[in-house]
Amino acid sequence: MFVEMSRNKPQTKILDFLADYPDYDYSISDLAKNTGVSRPTVYKIIKTLEDSKLVIKTRKLGKSNMYKLNLKNKLVRTILKFDFEIAKIIADIEEKNRTKHYKPVP
Repeated sequence: MFVEMSRNKPQTKILDFLADYPDYDYSISDLAKNTGVSRPTVYKIIKTLEDSKLVIKTRKLGKSNMYKLNLKNKLVRTILKFDFEIAKIIADIEEKNRTKHYKPVP
């Protein structure tokens, strides 16, 4: 959702992906693969997101650091709530459109 509204910026792609899976943590490679953002760019952005406390380092898995959204951050909680509300509105609109076009079979 965020990506559509913010001109496809790499940090937005990363936050959007993490917002879709807030209970899981991911490596830099996972984030790059799932967002289409290059690994070098993810490395730069993750540091900024960490410094702003939007993302936290959760653990080390082998040689990889794992990251996830900082669910204790008030802004992150607001982002997740906003994302949920947008998804609900879109689902409601799609349901109305399906219902409007439904014709019962005699």
